[in-house]
Amino acid sequence: MGELKYLVIGAGGTGGSIAGFLAAAKKEVTLIARNKNLCAIRENGLRIRKNEEERKIALKAMSEEEYTEKVDIIFLCVKGYSVEEVYPLIQKASDSHTIVIPILNIYGTGEKISRDLPGIQVLNGCIYISAAIEEPGVIRMSSDIFRIVYGRVDGRKDEPILYQVEQDLKDAGITPLYTDQIRRDTLQKYAMVSPMAAVGAYYDVSCGKMQESGEIRDKYIACIKEIDSLANAMGIPFPVDVVETNVKILDGLPGDCTASMQKDLKKGGRTEMDGLIFEMVRMGHKYGVPVPNYEEIAAKFGYRYI
Repeated sequence: MGELKYLVIGAGGTGGSIAGFLAAAKKEVTLIARNKNLCAIRENGLRIRKNEEERKIALKAMSEEEYTEKVDIIFLCVKGYSVEEVYPLIQKASDSHTIVIPILNIYGTGEKISRDLPGIQVLNGCIYISAAIEEPGVIRMSSDIFRIVYGRVDGRKDEPILYQVEQDLKDAGITPLYTDQIRRDTLQKYAMVSPMAAVGAYYDVSCGKMQESGEIRDKYIACIKEIDSLANAMGIPFPVDVVETNVKILDGLPGDCTASMQKDLKKGGRTEMDGLIFEMVRMGHKYGVPVPNYEEIAAKFGYRYI
């Protein structure tokens, strides 16, 4: 098998970091970006900052309209509310062997895209990273964690191309997990980001307040426990103590860190609230799992399950 051709759709902290690390490792990758971000990357390269260090990476970046090639792997890194907007690009860049790996916060995104785009191979995936755009063309990474989890819903692990993706990610300094339990593993990631977004928005606080003992931390833990109960009801129990695991991750984040949903909420634009908060209420009712903490948080933002 030859060198894989990658397309990364979405140039935020997630997509920009994936494309940047792959490009720095000399992998064939194109980043789809927009507006000032695209102009800055074209003019100055992509700059990734962590602590006092900065890496400047030469990176091929294009707009959606400019891109005309077919690729092997598409990393989809847009917000949940923008997924359908990039369907035409996914279709344009795909042929019979292309594989799409969604890297989103919203649980079940891969299954939805598969239903919407029959004939295109779509996996499920998630990412562990703390990164955001600091200014156009510049990403600030605030943690060493950088792990991509991906796999097929049916658990198959028999495709050489996906093992090559695993090796390419390793070469790039990204920790890969090619899993046969992707529904469980993406729900476990959801059990990290959803409570953080929900509780952060409910109290209007950053991670620092969730790291302190008291009501806010207790609410965060209670939300994790509700997702843990949901996982058991779905027949995909977590292999770890998910409260202990996710609290450890939380406590390792900078105190001023907030979920991207919270940042969007502050800006007054579209948010992933439906997928990160309201969907938990819907799933709780679907599987008969009490989710009183999520119901309380959802109610604050005007949602009632009907």
